[in-house]
Amino acid sequence: MILLINPRTSKPSEVRSQFFREPNLGLLYLTAILDLNDIPVDILDLEQFVDLNEVELENIIKERIADYKIFGITSLTNTFHLALRVAKIIKNYDKDNYVILGGPHVSFIYKDILKNDIKTESLIDFICIGEAETSFLSLAKILTTQILNERRLDYYKMQLQSMKGIAYINSTGSIHVNHQIDEIDMEKLPLPARYKLSQDNYYYTVAHVIVNRGCPNQCSFCSRQNLFKKTRIRSIESILKEIRDIQSLQTYNHINFYDNINISKSFFRNFCRMFIENGIRIPWGCELRVDTINSEDARLLKEAGCQLIATGIESANEKVLKTNFKYQNPEQVRKGIINLKKYDIAIQAYFVLGLPGETEDSFFQTIEFIESLPLDKEDDLNYFVATPYPGSRLWDEREEFGITIFEHNFTKYDCNHIIFKTKELNKMELEKLFTKAKEIEKQYHRNI
Repeated sequence: MILLINPRTSKPSEVRSQFFREPNLGLLYLTAILDLNDIPVDILDLEQFVDLNEVELENIIKERIADYKIFGITSLTNTFHLALRVAKIIKNYDKDNYVILGGPHVSFIYKDILKNDIKTESLIDFICIGEAETSFLSLAKILTTQILNERRLDYYKMQLQSMKGIAYINSTGSIHVNHQIDEIDMEKLPLPARYKLSQDNYYYTVAHVIVNRGCPNQCSFCSRQNLFKKTRIRSIESILKEIRDIQSLQTYNHINFYDNINISKSFFRNFCRMFIENGIRIPWGCELRVDTINSEDARLLKEAGCQLIATGIESANEKVLKTNFKYQNPEQVRKGIINLKKYDIAIQAYFVLGLPGETEDSFFQTIEFIESLPLDKEDDLNYFVATPYPGSRLWDEREEFGITIFEHNFTKYDCNHIIFKTKELNKMELEKLFTKAKEIEKQYHRNI
């Protein structure tokens, strides 16, 4: 009855079979919830078909959608066009199929998306806004009942209007939206339905585990705090249960934990002790703030089996950091990295070019900072372009930040294209600095 689809976003050259990552966790949570409610559901991960050309991929989609009537498709800002491409294939196959979109991009600009859709191809029936575990289940129940009873959807008009967290075009051609969204209790969520993943061409070897939702920080370039209004951290018990579930599937050889496992120091230490006390040996990595990592924290990470930490450093200029609400002391960052390298923990460091307040001087100050860090051949560095994703403060408060967004093609919102200019740097100046940033990036690549 229901098929949840992860669009193909990788290129063949980007996929290594020994590091094949599972799809969006949102799809896996939704699948588990539908399955628990006895609603037939499957997952189509189009990354499994990364080696096919566009015609071959379209044929796979047509073949796989034949037995379903309701489709959920996820996407990010720069992959939204891929979600629409899949939606078009679904609607061309049967115009009565239901297409439901979800993810951060559609959650923030659903009105613009629905207005444009009704003027063009009418591919989208519903959009789930924000955390969709409750809204998608409610919507799925109504649509499956409507299909089985062969009634018109208008029969369920009152139920749809009262449903929290969905947006759609109603029968009068107007946008209906209920902004109320149920905040999800992460302790009540079932484990992600990894057992539903079909390993057509690749074995899934890298798992993703969410340890929290939301973020107490207010960084200008991030939409997470807008997507999840309240920060919630899972219990150690629920995380341990998920790790054991992953190990039982026997194809996974690495786990990445998201987002920022040390927003709470007590949680961080209990999290590390969980591995030690339970004898968990699977290699793992995580995201964290490195400026708070002392020597004891680094030792604990090492003892727990952590092999890699990823951290957003962004800039070494304190004025740029403060302007963008990234309250982080570069010297504390340096100390944190020194502590981690004492224990041979690999580092993936992220930097951002072109944030409001950035100048040529601040950029080269950051380059000098990078060159002073004790990074080695096991570490990696990525230099991204500041990108104003819908839902971020850069998008919502562009005038206050003094930026001018000149690129409106969302396919380029991938952190590798110049999207806006600032009061300090124009497009040409930013492009010149980004070329230099990429040269620096090439000097720091982990041996894989």
